Amino acid sequence: MDFDDLIKKAKSGEVESYGPIVTEFQGRLRAFIAAFCPDRNQVDEIAQRTFIWAYEHLGQYEVGTRFYAWLKAIARNMLLAELETQRREARNRRRHMAHLQATASADRLAGGDDRRLELVEALQGCLDKLPPNSRRLIRRRYERPEPIATIARDLERSEGGVKVTLFRIRQALRRCVEGRLAVAES
Repeated sequence: MDFDDLIKKAKSGEVESYGPIVTEFQGRLRAFIAAFCPDRNQVDEIAQRTFIWAYEHLGQYEVGTRFYAWLKAIARNMLLAELETQRREARNRRRHMAHLQATASADRLAGGDDRRLELVEALQGCLDKLPPNSRRLIRRRYERPEPIATIARDLERSEGGVKVTLFRIRQALRRCVEGRLAVAES
């Protein structure tokens, strides 16, 4: 197959000529990405984003050079960006947890903000009442923060399904906490 000809056609707007290019290179590209990213869902997502980005920027590719090397460079940059995003999210979660812990400790030492302490106690009570599977899901997502993609893969569920389940659990926790606080105030 003449890939340079297909790339020229794709550059000129023949979208269907890009399909054989994807078919030819997707296996090798996914293997390359998987060498640096063990999460299968992320491998698929990064490979897809790589092909989309490459298609949208075909004008930057010089026909006659090595297309696969160009794809690998794009994928590497996407992997680096994903890694930086994950590092930033983890750092922000750690900072937020440290702030919450410091604030809670200071409140207890100062004997102030009884409301916050009531809120924490109500939340803990509500967490204890959750079914075991819901408690495990909350812990995986928020105590030792795992990406939704990892949780979904382990549970053999879709990412959207896990997000919906987490949303529903958070709603139930909010209602439970509000109920406990209302009882405490009366």
